[in-house]
Amino acid sequence: MFHQLSIRQKIICGYVISFGIAVVGTTVGLVIGDRYFQHARQQMIMADQEESLLNKLQILLLEIDTNQQEQVFLLEQKAVQQKHYQIEVCLKETETLLNELGEFSQTNSQGDLQALLNKYDSVLTEYIRQLRVLLQQISSLSPNSQKVSKARELIWEFNQIKATLKFYQFTHELNNFAILVRQREDKADVVSNDTYVLKGLIIICSMLLSTVLATIFALYTSRAIARPLKAVTDIAQRVTQDANFDLQAPVTTKDEIGELATSVNQLIQQVKQLLEEQKAETQARLIHSEKMSSLGKMLAGVAHEIVNPVNFISGNLVHAKNYIDDLLALLQTYEVEVPNSPTAVEVLAEDIDLEFLKADLPKLLNSVEFGAERIHEISRSLKDFCRLDEREVQLVDIHVCINSTLLILQNRLKTGISVMCHYGDIPPIPGYTGLLYQVFMNLLSNGIDAVEEKSALGSEFSPTITINTERQDNNWVKITIADNGSGIAPQNQDKIFEMFFTTKPRGLGTGLGLSISYQIIVEKHLGEITFKSELDKGTEFTISLPIDRSSPPLLGLQA
Repeated sequence: MFHQLSIRQKIICGYVISFGIAVVGTTVGLVIGDRYFQHARQQMIMADQEESLLNKLQILLLEIDTNQQEQVFLLEQKAVQQKHYQIEVCLKETETLLNELGEFSQTNSQGDLQALLNKYDSVLTEYIRQLRVLLQQISSLSPNSQKVSKARELIWEFNQIKATLKFYQFTHELNNFAILVRQREDKADVVSNDTYVLKGLIIICSMLLSTVLATIFALYTSRAIARPLKAVTDIAQRVTQDANFDLQAPVTTKDEIGELATSVNQLIQQVKQLLEEQKAETQARLIHSEKMSSLGKMLAGVAHEIVNPVNFISGNLVHAKNYIDDLLALLQTYEVEVPNSPTAVEVLAEDIDLEFLKADLPKLLNSVEFGAERIHEISRSLKDFCRLDEREVQLVDIHVCINSTLLILQNRLKTGISVMCHYGDIPPIPGYTGLLYQVFMNLLSNGIDAVEEKSALGSEFSPTITINTERQDNNWVKITIADNGSGIAPQNQDKIFEMFFTTKPRGLGTGLGLSISYQIIVEKHLGEITFKSELDKGTEFTISLPIDRSSPPLLGLQA
């Protein structure tokens, strides 16, 4: 199965298996080691706590027994009350400690300790009760010569009762149990040390196994990659050196190297095809220029033909307004002189809504006049825009060029795009009017495309195009056209002035607009065109044009 995998799958499989074994082995070692270590550590802690409590209990029981035996000697020294107090304190501490041991055995599930305490619970209770009775009896003896002998008799009787004998049996078993607890603690310590060794062995074995497998996989995959890759490299070098695009790399495998060889062969064929198409593209560009020139002539003719009837409409519109004003004056005079009009006249006036006609007719004529003037401005702008075949440099008013371009693009700007123009005091510059129209048309069209693209993504977006002009360094005019659209991706910013490069879908962009604009500004007008763009924030183009074409180049001018 491994031999059937691709190179990429082999490398991934090798790394996954190698590192997987290392990770799993290390994880298992750490988990197992930590589990046994925590268990052993818990056992050590419980054994240590249990041993501490048992030691305290042994000491208290020993102290109780010792103080009880010393009572007879203290009777002669008059210190029996102090000894009784010490015994009572020990008894209370013993009861408290027995309760702690009981709680400890229940909390930590120490069955043997709980069994021992349950076995002697009643014995210890009876022993403590009998011991307190003995202390009361000794304390109640009257001070005479018979007191010591009577106390000895009571103590001897106390030592012979069943509770006392069972008490001594409990102390013996308690000593044995304490020894067992210490053995548990020692065993837990040994298990803890063995856990470290086991964890280390598991981790070391997993690392060694993963290292061996990684070495095997590395050797195999390196051989599987190096040989066919060298063959492909040799073919690529020969194609580069000899410019022989008929060579093909051998395809001997079906993995990534085989795909690479196939891709190299396709690339060689594409380069060959591109070289053949380059000549055709050069010819296509010449044809495009001729088409633009023919289109300009045609539009200029259409604009000229439109101007004639528009002039006719505008010229007659003045007389029409005068005639209508006279008729309205006559009508007003008639209404004043003949207040009681005939019934037929009043009915007709009501049918045609005479009052509305008198108010709306001037507005209608003004609208017709405005429309005629608008058509006249568009026609003039089309004529200026179509002057692509100019051969001589003329003085160009930049503001007129921009305004005319905006007028031509008015239909696209009606979609809610705000255009803000901030014009400075700039003089006319020497240039080619039609070519500058083409530059402004390309930049503004791209700006409209950018803000429309961003508008489609969010309804709250306010599309804006800003145009600024200013005079700079006395000999230069600076024009900036900025939009707040989608911006240009960083990886495309170095290629936007290249011929035939476009980011628009097929059929919507030719890749010629910015390239031609660059040639018009730099080569035809001896100026500069730069830009700055930030993705999703917008793009700003800056054009610098000389006022005096003999002035030195403007170096380092950035927007």
